[in-house]
Amino acid sequence: MAKIDKERKKIQDEFDQIQSESGVFDISNHLAKIEDLPDLGEIEIYDYDSDMTVVRNKSMEVLETLVDLFLGDVPQLKEHPYIKTKMEEDAMVYAEGLFLAKMTRKNFLNQLRQVDNGDNSARMHEVVNQTIGQIRENSKFLSGQRSELEKFYKNLRNDMGYNEIEPERSIEEIDDEEGSVTDNRKLNDLIKDAVMKSDDKNKKG
Repeated sequence: MAKIDKERKKIQDEFDQIQSESGVFDISNHLAKIEDLPDLGEIEIYDYDSDMTVVRNKSMEVLETLVDLFLGDVPQLKEHPYIKTKMEEDAMVYAEGLFLAKMTRKNFLNQLRQVDNGDNSARMHEVVNQTIGQIRENSKFLSGQRSELEKFYKNLRNDMGYNEIEPERSIEEIDDEEGSVTDNRKLNDLIKDAVMKSDDKNKKG
């Protein structure tokens, strides 16, 4: 018998032996029992959509109160389509900032739990410090965003000729006092000029 045939027969015999032994092999004897495993608790799937809804509602509330503060006594300006559209867009940007801030805090808490569980590597502490920096940047961005929004609506009010914030009045009172209510075309032109002036002020500032 050739040497290669002997090797083939030897391998086949070993394979047959393993096959015959595996038939009585009970793997359950080598697995951990349920009672021996740590209690990991229930796995909870985080509801990101719910968070997005919360921050959208919160940001819209902030914008509505801000616009009401600066334009509440000028109903024809506050209800103008441009102002409504801009308010919704500003709220969307602000909501994204709120969501990122919330996710950064969530990530930060998870990192701290990892450290508490024994992950004290230099890399882990570096990541924690980076996240702290990001939390500060998020707070700075949101604060700056609010200031920019307040500045825009305040400048818009001033550029439209309403220099003092007065108690809310009805359109009829404004009509009686000023003689006429501004028509839509004139109001559109006034808003366009006011926005351009506000943008120029912000660029110079």
